[in-house]
Amino acid sequence: MNDTTSLLLQRSLATATKNLEVSMVKLSYGKQMTAMEDAANLIISEEMETQRRGSMQAIENAQTGLNMLSTAESGLSSINNNVQRIRELTIQRENGTYSEEDRAAIDAEIDGLTEDITRIAKSTKFNDVNLLEDVDSELSLQVGANADKELNSLNAGEALSGGVKADDLELDRTAPDFLDRIDEALNNINSKRSEIGAMQNRLESTVTSLFVQNENITSAQSRIIDVDVASEVSKLTQNQILQNSSASLMAQANQSAAIASILL
Repeated sequence: MNDTTSLLLQRSLATATKNLEVSMVKLSYGKQMTAMEDAANLIISEEMETQRRGSMQAIENAQTGLNMLSTAESGLSSINNNVQRIRELTIQRENGTYSEEDRAAIDAEIDGLTEDITRIAKSTKFNDVNLLEDVDSELSLQVGANADKELNSLNAGEALSGGVKADDLELDRTAPDFLDRIDEALNNINSKRSEIGAMQNRLESTVTSLFVQNENITSAQSRIIDVDVASEVSKLTQNQILQNSSASLMAQANQSAAIASILL
């Protein structure tokens, strides 16, 4: 075997082996590119990956915000039920057909409900933050994948702050305007629940939008980087044949050269 033939066979074997390794890596990872093969598309793909992962975290943030608002709304709902019951008892108490013992029993129930309201207002917490008393009006939720605060955050503090505090709900049943104060408390509770509900709707809409955005990014990224399995398997098979053929020819050539040298 002359030197030229030997070099050609060696080059063919090396090329087939290298291509075989590349195909195996692509099939193993399911990706069709490396930085060496397609640097431009790899950069685009990595930018998409950054955006996709940011969107997924934003979805988690929004869902955490929904859980927080749901906790606050649940607390307000319980308080609302108690205040409604206090209002019923107050009207019932004014009925002249009741004895002093009956009124004392009603008063005891009102006092118990008032204490329960205070307990709920002080214990409605999320991650150690009292949602009905201590929420910062600037509390924001990062619900976008990028840094622009105006476009990527929602101020949940607006819905929670200035809400129903325990002190505001310590109703004095002996006050002459007790019924008016009950109605005022109910109005405040309903107003705050309405604000929380509106914020929940915004967050749910944001989550839906983020899921759609994430699906679009994933689909676009897939078109760029996901390997065509059928095509890559075909290349793998072709390179296996070339590798085996080159190795076999080199072995035969070397064997022929050895026999020739013996004969000489």
